[in-house]
Amino acid sequence: MGQLFIPVICIGVVVCGGVNSLMTKYQDNQCVRDCQGASPVYFNQPVLQTLQMFIGEMSMLALWWFQLRGTGRQQHEFDNKPLIKGRSYVLLALPAICDIIATTLMNLALVMIPVSIYQMVRGAIVFFVALFSVLFLGRQVCRLEWAYLATIVAGVAVVGYSGQSADTVSEQSFSSSLLVGVLLILFALLFMATQFIVEEHVMSRWAVSPVGLIGHEGLFGSSITVALLVVGNYMGGYRDVNSTFNMKQAFSDMFARPAVLNSSFVIMVSIALFNFFGVSITKNVSATSRSTVDTCRTLLVWCVSLSLGWESFKFTQLCGFALLVIGTLLFNNAIEIPDKYLPSYFLEDKSGESQRLINTIDEEVERF
Repeated sequence: MGQLFIPVICIGVVVCGGVNSLMTKYQDNQCVRDCQGASPVYFNQPVLQTLQMFIGEMSMLALWWFQLRGTGRQQHEFDNKPLIKGRSYVLLALPAICDIIATTLMNLALVMIPVSIYQMVRGAIVFFVALFSVLFLGRQVCRLEWAYLATIVAGVAVVGYSGQSADTVSEQSFSSSLLVGVLLILFALLFMATQFIVEEHVMSRWAVSPVGLIGHEGLFGSSITVALLVVGNYMGGYRDVNSTFNMKQAFSDMFARPAVLNSSFVIMVSIALFNFFGVSITKNVSATSRSTVDTCRTLLVWCVSLSLGWESFKFTQLCGFALLVIGTLLFNNAIEIPDKYLPSYFLEDKSGESQRLINTIDEEVERF
């Protein structure tokens, strides 16, 4: 079993991550009202989808509790830092708030755009985290890493452009929705990057395991999201049947069809397993390997989306995806270009493996 453990957790990251994205899009495609009428209404509850993600993350608290039992509750510190406890846990509400905004915006964007483009554009998170790490955490990013990050951004730009060709009125409408969806994702990534900065600050002062961090953010995120739903409902959401803060209608839509309710359960389980497998890869292999393996998730999502007929094949999108993969693999050092083939300009500040940015940011980035 030991020889199979690493392949199993790698496959788990790809499958569970892919299932999470695909099932969320599947949920968006379910008709919940007036299905036989002229204007069918499809499931469009981004806040409720954010809540189900947090519930999935909150389940990681069970694993964290077992970890505490294994290491002993009397341990007061590790890595020369005190264990986070008591009121200090409240600080984890700050990244949870960033997570709420980012996830809700991305769930809203997923309604507007194909799931493959959604998954590919999310790859730009590495760029935003790198930028924020330099601005707020004083990280050093060498010129070669910036070049690889530029390749990733170029891939995202090409992927976004791939959906902009339009001839008919309906295609032009789709093209406008796609542009808005891509912009929403990019805006959401700013909050994701901010979330990383706050998490990095917390983890630099206190000893907190990644599983504990995810679980407590899920707890705070669930609590805050429920509070927002309640407040939004009583401040006027109940008056508009199409409002995402109309709690009665939101839960009515969720229970309207078994497919919607069942997909919610699958989404919660898949996000919990995705986090578990991802943390296991980081612990047993490396953060770089985790990020590289997760790249396959985007390919899986794209292939399944094409096979289901949710979107059509576009060569431009393939080129953008190729740039994304190449940039990610180079940034992760999965593919290494010998120094003799690189301009001297990129070698002047080239850092060693232990100082590479991916080893610092990957634990926070790849759990989304």
